[in-house]
Amino acid sequence: MKACYSLLYNYVLFVQGKSVASSVVFRGSGIESMLQSLYLENRAGYYFTQFCEKSGNKLWKNCVYFWFDLQAYHQLFYQETLQPFQICQQAQFLYATYIAPSASMDTGLHQNKKNMIYHKIDPAFEDLFDPAEEHILTVLLEPWMKMVEEDKYAYRKVELVEETQQLDSVYFRELQALHQVSSSKKDESTVADTGALKEDQHLHQASKELAGPSLSDLIHDKEKLEQFQAFLDKHSASMDLMCWLDIEEFRKMLQKDEEKSDEKSKDIKTKYLNNEYFFGPNSPATREQQEEVLMHSGGGRRQSLHDQLSATVLLQVQQCVQKRLEKQWLPLFLADEHHGAEEEAKVNCYKPCSNWLLQKVAKKLGHVDNKSVSSSSEILAFRKALLDPETANLFQRFVALKGDLLGNGVLFWQEVQKYKDLCHSHCADAIVQKKITAIIDCFINSAIPPALQIDIPPELAKKIVEHRKELGPYIFREAQMSIFALLFKFWPEFCKFQNNLESDKILASLEKKKEKETQKMEGITICHVNWE
Repeated sequence: MKACYSLLYNYVLFVQGKSVASSVVFRGSGIESMLQSLYLENRAGYYFTQFCEKSGNKLWKNCVYFWFDLQAYHQLFYQETLQPFQICQQAQFLYATYIAPSASMDTGLHQNKKNMIYHKIDPAFEDLFDPAEEHILTVLLEPWMKMVEEDKYAYRKVELVEETQQLDSVYFRELQALHQVSSSKKDESTVADTGALKEDQHLHQASKELAGPSLSDLIHDKEKLEQFQAFLDKHSASMDLMCWLDIEEFRKMLQKDEEKSDEKSKDIKTKYLNNEYFFGPNSPATREQQEEVLMHSGGGRRQSLHDQLSATVLLQVQQCVQKRLEKQWLPLFLADEHHGAEEEAKVNCYKPCSNWLLQKVAKKLGHVDNKSVSSSSEILAFRKALLDPETANLFQRFVALKGDLLGNGVLFWQEVQKYKDLCHSHCADAIVQKKITAIIDCFINSAIPPALQIDIPPELAKKIVEHRKELGPYIFREAQMSIFALLFKFWPEFCKFQNNLESDKILASLEKKKEKETQKMEGITICHVNWE
């Protein structure tokens, strides 16, 4: 059962759309928002699919169809009982329909990658179409961005017209006359109370405005800031907060390091003072404020975009951005907080029931939390990293510091990939059996204690040893998926570690950490001996 739960965990990784690490394949919020849309398409009316269909672009339409058929193929590997014939049939259908030279719905994949898929189609494994998936996601990003821009334009184009209608009749005029008479009598008795009432209203309004946190309060609360950032991402408005934070960082640099502050100023100018943001149609500034910024920065727009900006100009820009954040987005964010639980329940209603059940089971077992799930773009990125010898070596050394079995897990995953390649080479059965025996003797039933050298459930190890001939080419499927899911938890931490160091210093840093761990363990051993 534990092996099955490992598969459930790995399946959850595919059906969610929350990014957790710096992907080496895709970057930016565009690809993630597109993936979230695709995951919910079957419940949300196929809006993006319809956009691709109506665009007249055959490539876009073919790619979006392929993506959905590909998800059905992926799901075949996460069922409790594997059906090799069904997997083979689906793989051949996908290849014939979208990949083959004569495919009726060609996706424009490069010939080298088509050949790669063709040579690995028998037997078909879960990563068979990874090159094609990476390609179609890159293709689909263009229509996705175009659709988002068209939606924004259409939204800004909507004009709200207020219309007041009044019923006019003899009875209505009589009632109105009686109301005016009664109102004039009341006015005399209530004049004295009006001033006090207005003052109370102003005080109530002021206390209401002061009740919620301001932008400065939010900046000092890391958790709230992350929630606000996610809220803005959801509404495609994160540029405002990014701009405000960058200028705030510039202001701090200004007092400490003039050279760094100059570089930061140029960076801010490049990123934000352009036709896409500050001088564009969705600018946080009015036309007059834009002209004022241009004037203070030295004249015409062209000059402002190429010359270094002063602190005064950047402060003006920050004030415009802050005004929109506090007047428009912050109140919406605070209101949204009160209805967070209800909104989450509504979103879950749009997800397929089976996906919800899988996630619930995995969470119950402690395999998943809110920060450990990711989209298929991250899965592709991690697989690519494990297939790269240099990156895999560094990652293996990194996780080995967390535990010897984790380091062995990386080596096991790589050896299983080599076994798959051997299956695709269609060599003699005796050679394939030797490879299976070597993997089992090294990692699953080792002569060197402990017998199980990787972190998988003992019952799964027993199943592999006892049923090795019955399982066919998929003998290591469950074990490899279980190891992949376990190692994936450490991928974000490794990315962060790698980004903080220069490439030529990573290995030295890992060796230093290993020496410290060895010395620490030796110290514990010496203390234990002395105690005895």
